[in-house]
Amino acid sequence: MAQDRRAKSKSSIRPPSQSILRQRLNDSQWTRFISELLGNSGHFLIVKILTDIILDGWLDFIHDPTEYILIAAMMVQTWYLSRPNSHRLWGNILGVSIYTIIDVPADGLGFFQDYIHIIFWSFSLIIAILQHLRFQGNKNRQNWIIPLESLARSGMVVAFYVAVEVKSYELPLYFELTSNFWEERSHIFLVVSMLLVGILLGLQSLQITKQREELQETAKLLGNMAEWGMGAHVVETALSNPEALAFQKCDRTIIFMDIRGFTHWCETTSPDLVASVLNQYYTQVEPAASRYQPLKISFTADEVMAIYATPGQGIAAAQAMQKAALNILTPYHIGAGCAVHCGQVTEGLFGSQDVRTYTVIGDVVNTAKRLESATPAGEITISDAVYHAMSQDLKVQPCEPISAKGKSEKLIAWRLG
Repeated sequence: MAQDRRAKSKSSIRPPSQSILRQRLNDSQWTRFISELLGNSGHFLIVKILTDIILDGWLDFIHDPTEYILIAAMMVQTWYLSRPNSHRLWGNILGVSIYTIIDVPADGLGFFQDYIHIIFWSFSLIIAILQHLRFQGNKNRQNWIIPLESLARSGMVVAFYVAVEVKSYELPLYFELTSNFWEERSHIFLVVSMLLVGILLGLQSLQITKQREELQETAKLLGNMAEWGMGAHVVETALSNPEALAFQKCDRTIIFMDIRGFTHWCETTSPDLVASVLNQYYTQVEPAASRYQPLKISFTADEVMAIYATPGQGIAAAQAMQKAALNILTPYHIGAGCAVHCGQVTEGLFGSQDVRTYTVIGDVVNTAKRLESATPAGEITISDAVYHAMSQDLKVQPCEPISAKGKSEKLIAWRLG
């Protein structure tokens, strides 16, 4: 006889959340902003500001509104380039473009006669082109672009240094005085040294970039392996709150699913087909269970065990898992029995010093397994505790009280309709 029952649920299904490990592999917006400022856009800002201070003095710098426009423009560029999927070509000329648009009405065409502005534009374009090529997705390009980009940054410092030494804003006179600059050996030594150091720093940056990529790939692989073995819940907890992995009592919902007649079927079926069907079974059941944020899913032979935070998650997961199992097993005339139980368990990392795993233990786990063993293929059994914990309407039928090993009293259970 079908029955409907309403009761107050203890908690709701948790919303999906990205793995903390993967979040740590992806820099935050603020981190990307600082990285862009220190590693790229800030270079132009610092060199330009220092040049203006040395040529014009502190007082002129402080009272010149265009200097504050420059700072704001470069902050906008930094913000844009720190966004995911930003266009490196246009982004790297964003700051100088804003600065030019605002300053040209005040300076007129004389803006383009100022060699400081020409240097600023020239190296902005050079870096923009190099970064555009570098971030196009061809990793082989970075072997020569990263050192070349570092050389360009050193060249920018050299160009502004020459500008400071020449101390002329007029282009014809600037070029004339620049020729005198190269007559001094100290200038040649400084320029060549700066360029060579730029190349060396570029090679070092290339090495660091490759090492970081290798570490990210390794971290991703280790993260996947950790989640496969321990479960995403444990990996996230270990990163965010390691103390929570100590033994503790808490309410959990346990699901067991097991293929009925699997041993007999294996005896009459080729090992290759058994392995193929079992792998298909896992491949379909695991994603179904994962949609409802399990704390852990484990496989033992043909048995699946899943741990959830709430009965609501457990019921929804069991229904999805049973549907997935039916699609795979029905063509082979076999099926899986599934059961859901909830209550207080002891949770934590169990094992020796060298080998440990996260799991839960207690009477709730044993009872869930006993209920599953008494469930026919293609059916879902829920315990009385789960039935009373659910708030939504459940179409159920009462089961005959189940005699379970180790239990002095028969178990009251319900069969999901």
